[in-house]
Amino acid sequence: MTFIQSIILSIVQAITEFLPVSSDGHLNLFQHLFKLTPSLDFDIFLHTATFLSVIFFFRHQTKYFFANLKYIVVGSIPAAIVGILLKDQIESIASSPYLLPYFFLFTGIMVLSTKFITTKDKPLNFFSAFIIGVFQALAILPAISRSGGTIFSALLLGLSPQNAFNFSFSLFIPASLGAIILSLKDIISSDFLTLNNLISFVMASIIGYFVLNIFQKITINKKFWVFGIYVIILALVLFVVF
Repeated sequence: MTFIQSIILSIVQAITEFLPVSSDGHLNLFQHLFKLTPSLDFDIFLHTATFLSVIFFFRHQTKYFFANLKYIVVGSIPAAIVGILLKDQIESIASSPYLLPYFFLFTGIMVLSTKFITTKDKPLNFFSAFIIGVFQALAILPAISRSGGTIFSALLLGLSPQNAFNFSFSLFIPASLGAIILSLKDIISSDFLTLNNLISFVMASIIGYFVLNIFQKITINKKFWVFGIYVIILALVLFVVF
């Protein structure tokens, strides 16, 4: 991987990680365009960078995190089970670009449909936390957006846009931390820790923080659905290309 390629991938990761457009799908797509073999471990290396963005962004919201810790634990169970049991199978699926249009289309329809959900302000409960967690587990598949699935399901279950945003990214923390821990040995023992990749890591962290700020405003202002249009168009283009 060249320096320019690693920089481009870090920018793609930083922009798409938090937006409901699937960072994994975009990384897979760009790696295919660069004729690189998609690597789940490399994706998680960049996810680690944006994980730091989330930690810094929510540094003043520890009260929310601990107040909802029981729901975060329940919501994290589906992704933990899928991540532990199906890591190899997911990496095999991620290596093929031909499934991307289908997964992108699923994400696009899901995100666009939030335009038609009536905004409510129901509190979290164990059932809603688990269902949101199931949608997070689906996002282990490439091109299915984690933020798209969790915020879509949260809104559908009656959470307010602000609460949907906060809970979505509260779930992001243990899910990302678990994925990082599972891949830590592979990352350390590989050639990821090069100067090029370290520069990409820093860039992804910084850009990711600013994108997260923008995305919060978009979600609260109920414009979340507009990303569905982009993803559906992307899916249709990929159906033609692939």
